[in-house]
Amino acid sequence: MDEQMTQMKRRLQALTSIAAVSGYEDPVIRHIRSELEASGDEVRVDALGNVTVKMNRIEGKDPYRVMIFAHMDELGLVVTHIEETGFLRLERLGGIPEKSLAGQTVRAETGGRTWHGVIGTKAHHVTPSEEKYRVLPVSEVFADFGFRSRQEAEEAGMHVGMPVVYARQFFDNGTRVFSNALDNRVGCLALLELADRVRGQTLPCELYLVFSVQEEFNLRGVLPAVRRIDPHLAITLDITIATDTPDLNRKGRIALGGGPSIGMYTFHGRGTLGGLIPNPKLVRHIQRVANDHDIPLQPAVFMGILTDASFSQLENEGFPMVDLGYPARYTHAPVESVDLIDVDGLIRLLERLLPTLDGSADFSRG
Repeated sequence: MDEQMTQMKRRLQALTSIAAVSGYEDPVIRHIRSELEASGDEVRVDALGNVTVKMNRIEGKDPYRVMIFAHMDELGLVVTHIEETGFLRLERLGGIPEKSLAGQTVRAETGGRTWHGVIGTKAHHVTPSEEKYRVLPVSEVFADFGFRSRQEAEEAGMHVGMPVVYARQFFDNGTRVFSNALDNRVGCLALLELADRVRGQTLPCELYLVFSVQEEFNLRGVLPAVRRIDPHLAITLDITIATDTPDLNRKGRIALGGGPSIGMYTFHGRGTLGGLIPNPKLVRHIQRVANDHDIPLQPAVFMGILTDASFSQLENEGFPMVDLGYPARYTHAPVESVDLIDVDGLIRLLERLLPTLDGSADFSRG
């Protein structure tokens, strides 16, 4: 594995080691801001926490503005109640799959230190047969941090409303990486790497890189940044579900190592309706660029997926938008997996795409 891949892996491990659920992104905000400011970039953090860096300034009345963004936050849990016995009751913060919770190790940061715990699970030896295949709803879940009483837990800093996250894990097999919070710290990695590669270049557009907040909560944390930048075109970077595992191989043809992805259709029909049908001309433009530079591009169509493109595309007067991403296995589980070859392909695609975005391409409708 070459030095660039090794650097990307180190950078990703640093990003995924940070616990930062929706609404509590401050640690990852500080990390990303320090990386950008160390390179001399002018960084802006808005009131919600969106981190914005302008990579290329163009003089003129109305320069062509391109926004590329990825969310910083991760999903997790929040404490709803502390039992007299010291156990913590929990609620989901984002789309935590309840099937993944039983027996998982978790982490909380409070009282000036990091606490490690476990989601309790009934001992197998005394589990009735009718419960053996039942997934506990989150209302029945509890976390055990080893406290002997509510008083002891509270004296340690535990409190109602406190976030709890999956335990931090990171391991790899070459370019294949396994970790918590790859959704969407890989997107943040791609933005940081892209900033390094285009820094100092003269681009035909004003480029805004935005690290957004609260995507896992309500998908709308990025909206203040969108309204302020008022882009002519935007690209969001996020996961695409890899379908190359035995349980999903009939759902599509998205494979780790097969290259970056382009979202052709995403829709979530439960709860808040939303999704993205990308601008067809923009899709064809990106496909041409990928083809011209021999970058494999995997088209993706999924129900049940949302990104923070879903509502940001409607802001101001509306604008062309597309989801680009990277295949990921085991999404929203305690450990996800990606291939850095796909991530590098995504960054290279963005590098080749930016010089073509000078405002002359026709992305108009009708």
